Amino acid sequence: MYCSPDIPEYASPELLGTDRDLRLLHEDKWLQDTEVRYLLVERRSRWHLTMIYIDIHNPLRFICRKIDTYPSAKKATTFAEILQRGIRKDARGTLKTNRDAFYFCDN
Repeated sequence: MYCSPDIPEYASPELLGTDRDLRLLHEDKWLQDTEVRYLLVERRSRWHLTMIYIDIHNPLRFICRKIDTYPSAKKATTFAEILQRGIRKDARGTLKTNRDAFYFCDN
């Protein structure tokens, strides 16, 4: 098998893991009660899809994951809806965040 010499080789020393390495496992508990939404943003005539996991008990805690880019809005919306149905933990989509949980005063 040919390996290009242009590919850098990073030799990492074997070290003990830190708590940061297992952070996702600690966050897994609250990820079970999340509402999954998507965000589509157009940049340079490409549609960027981002999936957002929002905690239903504390809406200020959320995780954004960039998925992919698509050439059209219709294709991006189709993929977003398919991924949203597949990712969320509740099949019926009953877990919802309270949109009125925050009161913003304009004064």
